[in-house]
Amino acid sequence: MTDLHAIYARTEAGLQEIKARAFDLTRGQRNLLIVIDGKSALGSFAKMAGCEPEQMGEVLAPLVEHGLIALVAGGPLPAETFAAQTLIALAERVFEKRAGPVVLKLEKAVGSGADLLTAVESAAKLAKLTIDESKARDFLAEARRLMSA
Repeated sequence: MTDLHAIYARTEAGLQEIKARAFDLTRGQRNLLIVIDGKSALGSFAKMAGCEPEQMGEVLAPLVEHGLIALVAGGPLPAETFAAQTLIALAERVFEKRAGPVVLKLEKAVGSGADLLTAVESAAKLAKLTIDESKARDFLAEARRLMSA
């Protein structure tokens, strides 16, 4: 589900994390944080992250969630876009291979934070009915926490 052609760059928080080691990152996540350069496609870092390209979403998600890296698209991302991408990464981590329908709901959310919150709640309801009730609860709680931060 993760776009391997996407380009990510470290944020200021990411630069601080390299020095401080405040988060409990895996070796692959730390390696990705160190080598990500804001110029190269995400897929090109799979080997350095110690995973197959199709597993990059699992390595990427915590870095995006903690605001250590951000998608590069010709300049800084609007807050809503960054929030949506963070929530999509969260959904991919929580629901793994079954994240597709939840991700689609989140991708359709455009506009304000209220629209995104509505999409998150709708996606959690869908996940509760079709994937796993406890994972849906976990997703909703973490998504709300991320959105309130």
